[in-house]
Amino acid sequence: MRREDHRMPQGECDALLRRAQVVRLGLVDEDGPYVVPVNYGYDGARIYVHGPRAGRRIAAVGEGARVCFEVDEGEVLPADRPCAYTSRFRSVVGYGQARLLEDEAEKLHGLDVIMRHYGGSGAGIPAEKCALTSVLEVSIESLDGKWHGVDPEDAGE
Repeated sequence: MRREDHRMPQGECDALLRRAQVVRLGLVDEDGPYVVPVNYGYDGARIYVHGPRAGRRIAAVGEGARVCFEVDEGEVLPADRPCAYTSRFRSVVGYGQARLLEDEAEKLHGLDVIMRHYGGSGAGIPAEKCALTSVLEVSIESLDGKWHGVDPEDAGE
């Protein structure tokens, strides 16, 4: 990171991953790189994403793939002249290994992590719905956070 004074502590990276509502998942397929915003769950070491059993994302992951992910929050702070504009933000960018879960118990665990991320529970997901759903697990290899215009005393707000 170019500006060490903008590096966010790891505890704040974890907090942002726990509260953000959307993760942007970066993948590469035969057409090149692309990013897809998705709902997700985070358990401290892995990110889980669910969706249909077929499609571009599923084809890109195949038997496993390295992926990139990003979450953020912030705002642009306007000013009376162009060069005085600034922003206040927090962001996390990370990398990991993705795999499609096939085992029903693993899929149910991933779906439960997703539901808990949004305040619910995955208890009671019918087996037939689980069978129709893909669950992608991203094992996080590395992540880095950046913030700007944020008072560290107000961290995690």
